[in-house]
Amino acid sequence: MEYHKGLMKKSLAENLRSLMVRHLFEKITIKQICDETGVIRATFYNYFDDKYDCLNWIVYHDLVESTNEYIEKKDLKGMISTALNILLDNKQFYRAAYNVTGQNSFEDMVRNNLRIVMREYFDRNRRPDVLSQYDNNLLSRYYAECLAFNFRYFIFEVGGAKSVEESRNQIVDLLDHPLFSYTGKSTEH
Repeated sequence: MEYHKGLMKKSLAENLRSLMVRHLFEKITIKQICDETGVIRATFYNYFDDKYDCLNWIVYHDLVESTNEYIEKKDLKGMISTALNILLDNKQFYRAAYNVTGQNSFEDMVRNNLRIVMREYFDRNRRPDVLSQYDNNLLSRYYAECLAFNFRYFIFEVGGAKSVEESRNQIVDLLDHPLFSYTGKSTEH
């Protein structure tokens, strides 16, 4: 039975994803999602509170669930590559989704889900001897912002499309170098 519940939830979400490529999110109704899925409205509400909840579940599935195995392996490059491949495979959807702004903005959904990923990464892999005065919550928020910026940049690619590998390398390079490595100067404490 759980297997069928998972399939229904995924089916509803995938139909929202499909509708968003063709219609503005604001104009999509729960009825349309249900009609695409072939179910009644009550079925939708068994799985999601509203269409924003469904949209957030898509982001969670794409960025958290799909990258979990790489976090467990301490493979940040694999996690980034997997996320970039998902973004590339669903580029039209993500471009449309970034137009969801306001109180339930898509950018906030991306940041919040990346925060989950990074928190898990730090909880599992952090060296306690590096900047121990900063907790994993702060670090996960900081790096989630960095990843969210880079993922959005990848989706809208100003100046020409880069491959997943080029984009992943760019992200890793940027994450790997502190600000002062660019100038050779550090601030005085």
